[in-house]
Amino acid sequence: MNKTNDFEWLGGLIQTTDTLFPSGGYAHSYGLEERVFLGQITSGKDLEEFLTYEILPALQNQELPYLRFCWQALQNHDSAELQTLNEEISAWKLTREIREAGNAQGIQLIRMIREIYGCPIAGEFQMTLQKKQQKCQQISAMALLRNAQKVPLQSTLIAWIYQTVSNFCSASVKLLRLGEIACQKIIHCCLEEERIAKVISKSLEVKRDNTGFFNPLLDISSARHELAFSRLFIS
Repeated sequence: MNKTNDFEWLGGLIQTTDTLFPSGGYAHSYGLEERVFLGQITSGKDLEEFLTYEILPALQNQELPYLRFCWQALQNHDSAELQTLNEEISAWKLTREIREAGNAQGIQLIRMIREIYGCPIAGEFQMTLQKKQQKCQQISAMALLRNAQKVPLQSTLIAWIYQTVSNFCSASVKLLRLGEIACQKIIHCCLEEERIAKVISKSLEVKRDNTGFFNPLLDISSARHELAFSRLFIS
């Protein structure tokens, strides 16, 4: 192995996980706003427990496996498989708000991939979806991005966990009035070495037929949020 090339992908990974990168995540609370409104999450401790016992298991059993499947499809140059996975990811998003949030971020992300990296694979995938009148989900687009950057699988998965947790904490600044230090402590807790290693290890064991996670509270929150009288976030 040529060790001088081991981390050539790191700069791109840092750039595209930074808050300055326009991924669209700032506009979404992913059901958190409604949970706060219902009084189910009212403090930093509540948020930490929500992320630990609801979001990390969802990542472990659904999103991380699908991200891995998409990443592997791209390694195998299997665009048909990537299209199938994109449809499955969309179908797993049971509420319209969350599904459309994934689409919106996927579209934004795939546009950035084409403009920054000039990635022909992303361009061809987008054109295929347009012909079928389908939209690119965020997970599929993220796999395309990491493939263009040549980011290894494990780092791809860790970055997805970080971005997910960070998005919730970013939303909590407005919803719970949490300070920056409190948010960073929560992110640090979720990314604690032993915890994140366990989440990734278990996610790698999830087979295609067993992939999925159902949390009715999140789905109900998203459905209620769509009809809320007032709200700060799109979803």
